[in-house]
This record gives sequence, structure tokens and C-alpha cells, in this order.
Amino acid sequence: MGHPLDNKKLLEDLYLAKRLSLRQIAKKTKFCRAAVKRYIEKHSIPQRSHRESISDQYTPFRFYLRGISKAKHRTKALMRRLLPTKGKPIDLPYLKRVWEKQRGTCPYTAIKLKLFTHSKAKYGGSGMKSDIRYASLDRIDSSKPYQVGNVQFVAWPINYAKSDVSDKQMKRFIKLIRQSH
Repeated sequence: MGHPLDNKKLLEDLYLAKRLSLRQIAKKTKFCRAAVKRYIEKHSIPQRSHRESISDQYTPFRFYLRGISKAKHRTKALMRRLLPTKGKPIDLPYLKRVWEKQRGTCPYTAIKLKLFTHSKAKYGGSGMKSDIRYASLDRIDSSKPYQVGNVQFVAWPINYAKSDVSDKQMKRFIKLIRQSH
């Protein structure tokens, strides 16, 4: 009988379908990472780049989720107001569904939005304010916390302008701007 990792279907399932890392496969199969890598190469399974191996379908939304829960400049009182005490908290799959439902478009301006990520924040230099098309996570009803059913992606200048204004007031404001031009 051959080596347990000498199974192309198993490795394709773990590495390609389930997108486990070499380290995760090694831990799961109780073999070292080098052995896993050797058998992936032996079976000509295409290897992911480092960027691909640390990215998944939720990577673009992590920046926004961390922004809700880990902002260092926020006081405990403000965090209590922003985070839900009842109701369902926001998670990555929910943020992805909101983005897809909006089709990546700002509901106020119809601007096609771009997602801002930690790598852009860390290595991009000028930050979110470098492009008005970067999305910002907005509370639809500013008196309620960030929770399921109360968030939307908007262009960051709109979020700044909206501040504590209601959704209805902001839509009226945008309508007035459009009528005057």
C-alpha cells in the first residue's frame, strides 16, 4: 500500500475545492507540510501563489468588519452604541451578500464602488480618501447599531456627508443636488 498522501483526488479536494493551505492539510493528515507539498507537486496540482493562499471570497470584506469592531479610537460608550446588543451581529457572509445585492453600487449616487482592503491601507499609501469610489459601510438608520438589516455600502464621501442624518433625509438631499445641476 502506498503513502496516504499519494491520492490525487484527496489532495485536489483539500487543496483546490476546500482551499485548505499546505499547513492545514498537514495538520489534518498528520504529515509535515513538506510532504504535502511534495505530493501536490508529484500529482501536478497547480499551486496557489502566497496571495491566493491567504485570500478567499471574504477577503475584501474583512476591512469593513474589522472597522466595526476594532477601531482603536472609539470609546467604550461609543462601541456599545455601534455594536448590537440584541439582533444578529454582522459577519463576513452577510457583508458579501449586501455587496452582491447592491451590485457594488452606491444606493444614493449610483456610483460603481470599489472595495478597500487592508493591503491597500497598509501598502497603498494615500488611503481610502484617494478615490471617491471606495465603499464605506453605512448604518441605514444611524440611531441603530451596525447589525444585520441596518447596513449598506455607500461611497465614502456620502457616508461622511450623511453622518447622523436619516436615510430618507439623505435621499432628499441628493435629490435636491441633482435638481440644482
